[in-house]
Amino acid sequence: MGKILSYENKNFSIMGDSISTLWGCNPSGYEVFYRWEECEAANVFSSADTWWGKVIEALGGYLLINNSFSGSMVCKDIFCDFESYGCSDERTGNLGTYEENPDVVMILMGLNDFGSNVRLFPTEEENGLSVFYVAYDTMLKKIKRNYPEAEIWCITLPYGYESKNPSERKPLVRRGHHLSEYCDIIRQCAAENACKLLDIFHPEAPYDTIDGYHPNLDGMNTIASDVLSEIERLEKGNDH
Repeated sequence: MGKILSYENKNFSIMGDSISTLWGCNPSGYEVFYRWEECEAANVFSSADTWWGKVIEALGGYLLINNSFSGSMVCKDIFCDFESYGCSDERTGNLGTYEENPDVVMILMGLNDFGSNVRLFPTEEENGLSVFYVAYDTMLKKIKRNYPEAEIWCITLPYGYESKNPSERKPLVRRGHHLSEYCDIIRQCAAENACKLLDIFHPEAPYDTIDGYHPNLDGMNTIASDVLSEIERLEKGNDH
């Protein structure tokens, strides 16, 4: 990949779930997956080892806020006292500081919604923030309202495998819903809200993990490479 100059010295914030957490890099009180044992298992010890750290470094930017919460969904979680869900006011309003706002917000969320089999589209019986389309759309609208100058990257959901246990593949379909259907909603919401779409859903080329979901160092490299390839593709498109 050639050097992309558009993002040099820009502030990056991340909206994510456990895949994007790292001990010491998330807001106080947020649940973190990558702590001690998990870091050892994944060979991920610093921000330079994470997918987002690799992307920001490659683009010459700076981390502003890593707003990632382990176990969080985009959809509202009625069983959680804390507003951990991506469409909440807490999450969508905590991407900047008192002094600085993000230039770029990278969103990689939705795997927990898929895992929880949340409804994809609203129905007459259910049309609130427990529906993936409604929640993702609401999340984007709140971020755009709070940070109107920020560029928002909507990243589709990657598919993982475990190289140490290759016969155990996580399902692409859960209770009748394919992972690609959640990616379709991300694509639709990105288009409807004039956000950038980074499509890294490649089940034929999965990222390596420690458990089928959480990337190890190789998996972090794969996700970072896919994100950067998408940015390069979009940048080339802007040249025409």
